[in-house]
Amino acid sequence: MESPSRCLQVTRLTLIHAVLAYISPEFTAMSYLPLALPTEIRLRILTHLHLTLSVSLLESLSRSLQNALDDLCNTCRTYNFHVYGENLSEWPEIRVTGGCWCAKVGAHPRLEIAHDRWNSDTRVEAKIRSPITDSDPPPYFVCHLRHIAVTYLSTTSPSPYTREIEAMVTSHAGAKEIDALVSRVLRHFHCSVTPSKTRAWNLEDELCIVPISEGRSDDPSNDEILCTLQLALELDGHRDIVSHSKLHPQNVKFTPPLISHPPGKGCTSFLFVRMLINV
Repeated sequence: MESPSRCLQVTRLTLIHAVLAYISPEFTAMSYLPLALPTEIRLRILTHLHLTLSVSLLESLSRSLQNALDDLCNTCRTYNFHVYGENLSEWPEIRVTGGCWCAKVGAHPRLEIAHDRWNSDTRVEAKIRSPITDSDPPPYFVCHLRHIAVTYLSTTSPSPYTREIEAMVTSHAGAKEIDALVSRVLRHFHCSVTPSKTRAWNLEDELCIVPISEGRSDDPSNDEILCTLQLALELDGHRDIVSHSKLHPQNVKFTPPLISHPPGKGCTSFLFVRMLINV
């Protein structure tokens, strides 16, 4: 692991998942479990748990993205594929609004949407947003975080971050609530994220984490603060898992449906739709 130099750079997705793993009931319980083990072995166990939780979080995110795809009709899927390409996470109807635009403008009813999911505690409020507005997280990502928050709150384990977790469950939860949780955890380690020059909020944004210090910016203790954070959140491990995972939203591709022409009919029918995970 390389020592940070006054600034620790990490993608937004990596940081959020590292924070979620760190405050999870499983990690919290294991951290305070009175085990008579050598320090090195104990740290190895915590590291393994941290990275196992990272994979679990990516699986949850992938399911949320799949649900977003399932909420699109065949027409919208085909249109988005031909106009915006095979990268599912770049489709405006998934990245910005969530759900079919044709349904929102009254083109046809979406009776096939799974009502149990849309009526669940993890449902994201449907709202029209401009495709050029990126100041909020993608709806599928908000749904993913809300599901994680509901799971964390369902346990009896006390958490110093309960207020921030509860805020992510509300129907209006967005970038503000997510960033509040991340900032609270970073402050625990005397760190913060430098302000962004734009209002954009993207999962692949490169964030710069700096120490909160009253001394000089070149104070050697600043590197120690960043190293402590880097080790506590297992940022190197999370970065490696997130960047190489087949479950990363950027690696999820859409395979267009096969089209057939039934005898005696001029319309097309779709045989199947599936998601292809790019290896």
